[in-house]
This record gives sequence, C-alpha cells and structure tokens, in this order.
Amino acid sequence: MLIPDPASPYRTLEIRGDIEITPDDDYAFARHVGRKYGGTDFRDADRPDEARVGVVLHPVRANVTDLRPPPGS
Repeated sequence: MLIPDPASPYRTLEIRGDIEITPDDDYAFARHVGRKYGGTDFRDADRPDEARVGVVLHPVRANVTDLRPPPGS
C-alpha cells in the first residue's frame, strides 16, 4: 500500500505485507466498516452481480520516503 502525503508530493509511506482476503457474503465486515464511517449501508451501492470481500493487510515492512529539498536550498 502506498500513501502519499497530501501536503508534499515528495513524501510517501509504503507498507508492505501479506494480505488476507475472505468472502463477506453476510456483510459482517461491510457493516463494521459502515458503522465506523457514518452508518453507511454498503448493500445500497452493490449491483446484483457483485460480491463483497474483506481485505486485511498484515504489515511486514514500512518504508518512508522524504525527497523534499532541504530548507533554504
């Protein structure tokens, strides 16, 4: 996963690891995330032919990149 710093295009956080993908047929994971982010019911956004999965990242390594020029240069 690569996360850019919105304040500086020269800074990023990269997280590497293993992912675990599991079916979310009963929407348990989607309900958990929906409650955390304002009570969203994700079933309203799904088309009949779509299936939900839960994805969990197990971090192994993190890399921080800061390529900003030094102050005053």
